[in-house]
Amino acid sequence: MYIDFNKLAENSRLWIYGSSRVFKEADKVEIQNVIVPFLQKWSHHGKSLTCSYTILNNHFLIVGLDESINPTGGCSMDGLQKIILEIDHNFNFNFFERLNVFLFLEKKVSCVSSKDLNQITGINQDSLIFNLNIEIKQEIKDWLIPIKDTWCNRFLK
Repeated sequence: MYIDFNKLAENSRLWIYGSSRVFKEADKVEIQNVIVPFLQKWSHHGKSLTCSYTILNNHFLIVGLDESINPTGGCSMDGLQKIILEIDHNFNFNFFERLNVFLFLEKKVSCVSSKDLNQITGINQDSLIFNLNIEIKQEIKDWLIPIKDTWCNRFLK
C-alpha cells in the first residue's frame, strides 16, 4: 500500500540512492510516474507492502518500507532493485557508482568520487558528508556526519 512518505513510521526501513547529478523537475515527474505505480502494487507473498518514496536535496531517491506491517524479502526486493535499475538506466543518475560520495559544501550537495576527496579545496575532517548507510527513517535527521566518522576518512590523509 503506497502512502505519503511523511506518514511512514519512523522505524521504517530505507533504501537510499544518490544521483551524481541534480534531479530536474522533469526528472522528478518521470521518477514519480515510474515508481508510484510500482509501489502501489509492491507486495511480498501476496501481501501488500506499506511503502513510499521521497526525493531529498535534489540528489537522493529514498524508498521507505514499514516492515512492522509486512516485511519484504527475496522476490519483492528483486522487484525494487529492477525498478531502480530501470530509473537509473533511463536517466543516467549513476545510483550504483559506489565510489561516489555526497558532501554538503557551501549549503549545497556535491557529488564527488571518494578517491578525489583529497583534491577538493576547503574540505577537512569536519566537513559534512551524507551517510547513505542509514537504515531507518528516523535516522534521516542525523544523516549528515563529519568525514572523520566515515570510511572516506582515509582519503583525506
